[in-house]
This record gives sequence, C-alpha cells and structure tokens, in this order.
Amino acid sequence: MRLTRVAIFLLGVVSPAVGLAGTLAEPTDGEDSVAQQLGLSGSLRGGYWSSSRNLEDGEHFPLAALWLKAAPKVFTNASLVLEGWIRNQDLFREDATEGALREAYFATSLGPLDLRVGRQIIAWGRADRINPTDNLTPRDFTLLVPEDEDQRLGPVAVKATYHLGGLALTGVWLPHFEPHTIPLRRVPGVTIGERVPRETFAQWAIRLEQTGRAIDWSLSYFNGFDLVPDFAIDRVTFSSLDVLLKYHRIRVIGADAAATLGRYGVRAEAAYTFTEDPSGRRPQVKNPFFFLVLGGDRTFLERLNVNLQYLFRFVVHHLSPVDLQDPIQRGVATEEAIVANELDEFLHGASLRVSHTWLNETLEGEVAGILTFTRLDFVIRPKLTYAVTDRWKAVVGADIFRGERRSFFGRLRDNSTAFAEVRWSF
Repeated sequence: MRLTRVAIFLLGVVSPAVGLAGTLAEPTDGEDSVAQQLGLSGSLRGGYWSSSRNLEDGEHFPLAALWLKAAPKVFTNASLVLEGWIRNQDLFREDATEGALREAYFATSLGPLDLRVGRQIIAWGRADRINPTDNLTPRDFTLLVPEDEDQRLGPVAVKATYHLGGLALTGVWLPHFEPHTIPLRRVPGVTIGERVPRETFAQWAIRLEQTGRAIDWSLSYFNGFDLVPDFAIDRVTFSSLDVLLKYHRIRVIGADAAATLGRYGVRAEAAYTFTEDPSGRRPQVKNPFFFLVLGGDRTFLERLNVNLQYLFRFVVHHLSPVDLQDPIQRGVATEEAIVANELDEFLHGASLRVSHTWLNETLEGEVAGILTFTRLDFVIRPKLTYAVTDRWKAVVGADIFRGERRSFFGRLRDNSTAFAEVRWSF
C-alpha cells in the first residue's frame, strides 16, 4: 500500500472521526458517541532511538507516530476493521515519513462459521514469541517499535473458521504475497535488488485446533512463498556485484500444544519446512529444516514470571557455504545462511524472559534474551513500562546484539540501540 493511499485512509477517513469523537464523546439521548459507533481507538507516540534497525551508521533518531484503528459494526453479525499508522522515524528528515495499512477486512459470523476477507494479521503458534508455525504474516524488522507485535503487516487473505465443539477448522487463502522487511548491510560495489513472485494465487493454509480442554493443540499446513529471502547472484562485473533477493515456495507441516501442570504452564511448537532444494545442492536456496521450541513458565511470589524455552533446529542435507570454492558464491551463500539461520547443521539455544510488576501492576520490568549455544551469539532486551495514567504510558529499554559477525545475532550487532517512548492512547 503506497503512502499516499495510506495517508488518504488515515487522514481523510479516520482522522476526522477523531475530531468528531472528541466533540461528541458523551452519548446523546441514550445513543452511543461517534467514537463508540466507529469503534475508534488509537495512540499518539513520540520517542527516541539511539540507532536505527537498518544496519546503517546513523545515530540518534527522534520519531513521532500516529496509530489509528476503527471497527464499526455494519450489521448485527458483521463489522469492518481498519488499522494503520503514519510515522516519521527521523524527525530531522522530511522524506522519512511513511505509512502502512496493517489491517482492512470485513468480518462476519454465520452460525458456527466465522469469515474474514481482506488485509488481516494471522498469527499462529503457542510458543513464547518464537513460533516455527508462524509463516503467514510478514514483519518489518526495521521498524522502531518497542513491541515486536507492532512489526506485523497483515497480508490480503480470505480466512474461514468452522467451530464444532472444542474444535476449530481454519482455512486460509492468500492471493497476494508480501515478504518480511529485513535489515541488510549495504556494501560498496554490491547492489541488492528484489524479485517478488507474481503468480501468488496458489497460496493456502489449513489448521485444526482444539481449545478449552486440558491440552490446547493445533495441527497446521502451509503451502506458499517463504517470507525470508534467498540470495541469488544476478550479475558480476570487474567492479560490481548484483545480488537478487528471491522468494521460493515452501511447504510447512506444523504442530503446537499448551497445557497447565500445577503451577507451571508448558508449551511446545514444531514445524518441518520443505523447500525447493530437497537435496541441499543449491547454495542459493534454503535447505529443508526442522525447528522445535519447547518450554514453560511459572509465576513466583504472585508477580514474578519466569519463562524458559529450549530451541532446536536441524538443517537437512546441510552443506557449509564456507566449503564453496568460488569466492563470490561463497560470500553470497554465507550471508544467506546467516540470515536464514542455516549456517550450522544443528543449532541448540534457549530463550529466557523474566518479568515483574510493581505499584498495582502499573510498573512492569522485563528482561528477555535469546542465546544460541552453537556460536554463542545472543540478544538481550531489558524493558521498563510505566502506565502513568489509563491513557499515558512510558517505555524505556534497549536491544543488545552480540556475537561473531558470522552469526545470526552477531550480524545485527550494529542494530544495538537504546530507546524511549511516550504514548497517549484514546
């Protein structure tokens, strides 16, 4: 969605509703206010980041953003959901202003059938923040936001869910493809292009889920394009190299489960991904791989929550890119393997998240981290959130990436940053 269209949506449609909602905030003659009728909500955000998330050399980024959401009811059993944002991630540059329409879908219920049509966020997986089965919704990993969920951008999809007792069968059709936005370092003499698939109508997914029982679980299957790019060599000259980001088809079989055992919450999630390189002989296409997350959490002393997970990844028919003889092919294949986390045949790691609340749960502190035992690279995110009032919230924190350059988190070392944000919600 181009910025102009997003601006028309936010400023021309939703922004006037903000003014009306403020003017008519109180119900009149027993009727709901305009804001209530529109299901209008949003936030104004201002913040500071010491570094970008683009692997660039810039420092000190003041930013401002407007997030808006409207969910008016069209009929008794039908509604529209519209959500988007406009932001400037560097207030010293006018051309840094951008916008996105995160969701815009029609939702209705017909007895046991729920139907959604349009741009919508579809998040699958029961593990804590690391989800092998979450393959439908792209993220913008360069966005300067304190919450990872704000990185999501809903794909255009038709989703139908049929409920039968404690079971739900969901089918998803995705006629359009949008990939992840990932940080890539710009190297002199290297040009990075992108080739997004055009024939994307044959993307689909299905999921069978059980909830409300002693064990909640789901089985899923996805057939579509990989959100993470493969790196292909497009052209080589004496002084330059053109690299092309390409997105190949994958098939993913996944499962997850969650249960409560006494004072412990336990969860597991796993997926096997088939790629277009089943034999592992094409260094410019990912190999098939298995990804497992297994862990649990417990709350101590009423307000201290500890969440620990084990991470395991196995790359089928692994071929180290370091063994390639051609130096150009070796360099490109190595960078792809790092981005795709396929540098090693086996990867073992762990994630830890510890959180605590104070002052009647208005102040929350959290430290989250991921460590890979294979290369000892890691990321740590300390964060402190204070709800000043029901509408005002302040957040301070940091992202700290460490490890050797030839590792998943070490590659992102220059994206280490401190941040602060003040948010007014309405």
